[in-house]
Amino acid sequence: MIDKRMDNLIGSEFDPDTYEYVKCQDSKPEKPNVLDEIYMLRNGDTKEKPPIDSILDKDVKYSSVDLLQYVDDGHILKRLSCQIAEETCLPKSTVFLAVLGVYSSIAVRSFSVCYPNGEPLPIGLYVVLEQPSGTSKSRCLKIAQEPFHVMSESILNKIKKGLAILLAKKNKQGLSEDDEEQLNILNAQLKSFQPIFTTNTTSEGLEKQLAESNGFFSCVSSEQGLFNVLFGGAYKTDSKANNNDVVLNGYDGGYINSSRVTRKGYCGRVAGGIVCFAQTGSIETLLNSSNGTGLSERFLMLVEPHSLGKRDHLRKINHDSTVTTEYTRSCDNFRHVIESPKKFNELSAITISDSGFLKISNYLNTIEKDLADGGKFSHASLRGAAAKINMQIMKIAANLYLAVNEIMAWNTVIDDKYIDSAISISNALLRSNLMLCQTKGVMGKKAEYDAILALYENNPRGRIERAIIQSRSKVSPFKEYSGNKSELIRSTLNDMVKQKLLEKTEINGVISYRLC
Repeated sequence: MIDKRMDNLIGSEFDPDTYEYVKCQDSKPEKPNVLDEIYMLRNGDTKEKPPIDSILDKDVKYSSVDLLQYVDDGHILKRLSCQIAEETCLPKSTVFLAVLGVYSSIAVRSFSVCYPNGEPLPIGLYVVLEQPSGTSKSRCLKIAQEPFHVMSESILNKIKKGLAILLAKKNKQGLSEDDEEQLNILNAQLKSFQPIFTTNTTSEGLEKQLAESNGFFSCVSSEQGLFNVLFGGAYKTDSKANNNDVVLNGYDGGYINSSRVTRKGYCGRVAGGIVCFAQTGSIETLLNSSNGTGLSERFLMLVEPHSLGKRDHLRKINHDSTVTTEYTRSCDNFRHVIESPKKFNELSAITISDSGFLKISNYLNTIEKDLADGGKFSHASLRGAAAKINMQIMKIAANLYLAVNEIMAWNTVIDDKYIDSAISISNALLRSNLMLCQTKGVMGKKAEYDAILALYENNPRGRIERAIIQSRSKVSPFKEYSGNKSELIRSTLNDMVKQKLLEKTEINGVISYRLC
């Protein structure tokens, strides 16, 4: 947890492994050379190089995190997540993010959290999770969504029942002026009524729904197709850019104007939540759809090890119905926004205390140096996520707070303990995403080695260093590197020589490399 004694933080640094502040040593370490410095920035403060087979053959696809350790044991979202994980054999942290994301996608229709200047930020989270087929992903989402589905069905039945009574009365004896007004209201409600969750839609289809929901959306699916169509991947051609405006602006309550001649559009502020809990490939779809727009950096991403091949289908599972009852009661606090959607400027505001914002600012200072060119989070796929992490913290803290407070008892200020939890969760996910980008081949040594070796795939002849640098600077992962690309490529080449993948020669001052 964060050290609460802020006075002791002067002259201290943040340890991301222990999540504590430690006093700096007075003595200054010897400055490393440029190539070693690049290596340490990318791989941690160590000069020990791993064997080549562990790099090129690396096939680690998962991240190991424990997000629930940062949440109080009695918190309803933690208790529900543990119960679902026990019943489905899904990883607990993955289930927790799924439940938190579903909850936030409805809570965003009722509340916003405020910056220090009072500007509102929607509390809807964007979450993408991966697990293989047959791991009960749909069941997990169904449990998290069930109270809202029941609520929505109850509201629809109420509208239909009211219409049936008024129509029967109209046919029998006619309606009074008040009855006619009520009939018009119910007809309008029925016409505008729509499923609370969107599971499979195009960006254009989503725009039509926004007009009825006052700009709010809740996209939840256990199929990767949600991303394919939501981001335009199902129908775009090479010459057509993805239409991500709704998703991009919905994260922070941005303004869109999608008026069209051929269809009903929407003009106004948008806000929502997205949860895609699907099979392997969802994160690649997200990264490929980003195209420099900042789309992927808005998402919390997690890929934990699955349990297939290790499950015991005979084990006894104790289901505690009080957990789902308490969760349903928490969800029921949002019934009013399903019955009668609010507008964005009508959202109830919850705030963070000065001490809470101080905690966030102290954490941001600990990662600021890693955003510099060549830093740990300087890659294009991570820098935006790290820079926006204060928004993730505010959103997570708001949802954790709302889930355990009765509607009449809602204070306007979030308890600092939820800020502590949100910072710890966000930090763990940010570190996890760094490893995820490496294992997905977006960045890291394996991606760098593969990019160099690709030069020799069809022609093993030697190449001069300058030609290699000019060629590889234009391809991933080097083109996204924010530091000195030439130095990074030289560092990679030197590593590959030490690993006996390449042979280095120098003739008349001209350096060249060829395959060993």
